[in-house]
Amino acid sequence: MEKKLFLKGLICGVLLTVFLVGGFYFAKRLIFNRDPDGIISSENQTPKTFEEKAMKQIETLRNSINNSFLYEVDDEEMLAEISRGIMKSLGDPYSVYYTAEEYDEMMNQSNGTYYGIGVSVSPKNEKDYTGCKVVRAFKGSPAEEAGIQAGDIFLKIAGTDVTDMNLADAAALIRGQLDSYVDLVILRDGKEIEFHIQRRKIEVDTVAGRMVTDNIGYIYVAEFDSVTSAQFNRAFDDLRSQGMEKLIVDLRENPGGLVRTAVEMCDKFLDDGMVVYTKDKQGRVNEYRSKTDADETLPMVVLVNGNSASASEIYAGAMQARGRAKLVGTTTFGKGIVQGVFNLPGQKDGIKITISSYFTPADVCIHGIGIKPDIEVELSEDYKNKKNPTDEDDNQLQAAIQELMKTP
Repeated sequence: MEKKLFLKGLICGVLLTVFLVGGFYFAKRLIFNRDPDGIISSENQTPKTFEEKAMKQIETLRNSINNSFLYEVDDEEMLAEISRGIMKSLGDPYSVYYTAEEYDEMMNQSNGTYYGIGVSVSPKNEKDYTGCKVVRAFKGSPAEEAGIQAGDIFLKIAGTDVTDMNLADAAALIRGQLDSYVDLVILRDGKEIEFHIQRRKIEVDTVAGRMVTDNIGYIYVAEFDSVTSAQFNRAFDDLRSQGMEKLIVDLRENPGGLVRTAVEMCDKFLDDGMVVYTKDKQGRVNEYRSKTDADETLPMVVLVNGNSASASEIYAGAMQARGRAKLVGTTTFGKGIVQGVFNLPGQKDGIKITISSYFTPADVCIHGIGIKPDIEVELSEDYKNKKNPTDEDDNQLQAAIQELMKTP
């Protein structure tokens, strides 16, 4: 029985490895050329290719485990860890492996619905995209009800130390089955605080709008999910009905999301032309363009900061490069690469992997550099230190208002 389980896990592991490196021919040979006991016959062969070396290494390790390891082995967990290790070896914090459950949760979240506690997170360590801190707790969410606050830093999630964990992996630990509980240890003002929070169905409200003066509207965009464009349009129309003549779009702390959503949102304000283009490993170019004449020509300012990343930078970069809006705040994060999400062939698990670089309409790849705002304003310490800051305390917002007041 153990050998059958071993064969199942071994073949799955090999197929995954081969899928990632493209060696389908070798996978076929391995599957159909094995000895009666299910062990690959390679004792007399010298591994030459990567696929052969990987197969030999897995075989050697598994035989040692079968012969010597004291405890029971979870084959599915071993296969998942092999898969995670392959992706981690790429040295790219944005390329990750998802189990079937994680893949399903991730896809649900990108659609604006998932099971979790209702927080938006960003990396604690911006250079390597590790660690996990709270950007905001969604209104009415389990996180808000429990007292989670913006700026809280996760130390442990479900008993796992996440201080140096990849952000995507840390965020995946927060999500889980409906009505299950997750234990958290967070750091706030130098003190560790423990939470025991029930996961619920979270329908993400990614947009919030209000009037900040008699004629200036303000729309905060938390992330770019599939629901964001429709939510943005509703907020925009509501502000128009209240007399909005000028607009501030706030992308501060927005970690990004879907490229197509950012492009859709640019359509409202940009005439026909380039929004962003990508270039892949083979040099192939894919253009994303605004398709119609702009519906709205009202004066605009876009607020950005060091945690405005990915799709946020696509939106802000297009608006700046096309001369449609001025950027106010601080230099953006600098994530100028695009990830694709794929199911593994015939399976329910999947991967997210970096597939291309993107370029603004000014032909600039901002990866590792970011976008410099037209008007650079550091957020004041007074604002950061206040528990309940007002619009008047937000000097970046006030700078955006002052800029718009100069326009007729």
